[in-house]
Amino acid sequence: MLVSKANILTRHRQALPALTGIRFLAAFYVVLVHGLPWLQRYQIPKALQIFLGNGYLAVALFFLLSGFILSYTYEGQIEGASNRFHFWEARFARIYPVYFLSLVLSYWFEKGLPLGTRFAVLGMVQAWNPRAPQLVGAWNYPAWTLSVEAFFYLCFPFVVPWMSRRNNRALSWMSAFLIAVCILGHTPVKGLGNWDHSSFSGRFLPLPILRIPEFLLGIVIGLRFLRNEAKGGEVNRPLRVYPAALGTLAALSLPLGDWVSLVILPFGVLVYELALGGSWLARVLSTRTMILLGGASYAIYLLQYPVRSCTRVFFSYMPQGLAQFGAPFTPLILVVFSIFVFRCWEEPFRKALRGWFAKGKLRMTGVLSCPSANKINNRGSRRRSRP
Repeated sequence: MLVSKANILTRHRQALPALTGIRFLAAFYVVLVHGLPWLQRYQIPKALQIFLGNGYLAVALFFLLSGFILSYTYEGQIEGASNRFHFWEARFARIYPVYFLSLVLSYWFEKGLPLGTRFAVLGMVQAWNPRAPQLVGAWNYPAWTLSVEAFFYLCFPFVVPWMSRRNNRALSWMSAFLIAVCILGHTPVKGLGNWDHSSFSGRFLPLPILRIPEFLLGIVIGLRFLRNEAKGGEVNRPLRVYPAALGTLAALSLPLGDWVSLVILPFGVLVYELALGGSWLARVLSTRTMILLGGASYAIYLLQYPVRSCTRVFFSYMPQGLAQFGAPFTPLILVVFSIFVFRCWEEPFRKALRGWFAKGKLRMTGVLSCPSANKINNRGSRRRSRP
């Protein structure tokens, strides 16, 4: 069995199961906001309406979580061209199989797209061009966040070694600066449907640049977590997680307008405290059920559009009495289907791609170390050295 270098490098750090569990809650939160047209049929409290309407802000939590988990996993192991390529291969194997599947399933509902748009989405660069805002939500609208993440992944191997060399005081200043940028720049609200293309930033700054402060903040928090863990860990004070959770709910339920960007503060505290574990909330999020749902959360997020569209078409052929149940049952259908995709598509393809990349490296190593190859290389060197 082939084991890639990336697997060996990251195996020594223990898992953070509560952060896997919270990914499901964040993904399902986004699914609920996209189901608002159905929920609006009912009389629900104003605070709940605001909370559901702010579901798109879970994307900021995803970006922060991504920076935290990647820094926790790869810090100190990613310098040099070889390790950078290991990292990029691992990220491609992790995200592209489900990404591609979501585009295949969405194809029948987005048939009229220009070829250039399709290439941009396939290449995961649809959110990189501020001059072409029509590309951002093309083909499969939740996929714009993966385009942003792809940019983060390109930057990560260069950013995290530099950050790792900063002392704790510098990291504290960085976190304060990044929090200020997120709140004052209202970065968490900038995205599909909330992107002001008439502003300076909207016209000249790609979405990945506008959203990267959240990712960088996650990296800084992850580095601080690792350093505290290296010193023997913090005294476990599980009660700190509950004010963070309540602060998150309050920020998402109040009529704050663009100042809902303040939610980045409790998001950061919540991620850090859940990583520490020890609280009742962390234990609930670490159960086997929540870990399974968290594993499927990527598919839940990315497949919501094609599953919702297919469910709508399927129920349209039902009698009137049954057709009305299509929208309420869509989240359940999505979760069940995403678990199937996670187990039978995402994980097998990820392992296959990692194995394929590892085999390619072994073949290259074998060719370069082969005696006949060395003889040919030496002969070529002698020829080139002649005047």
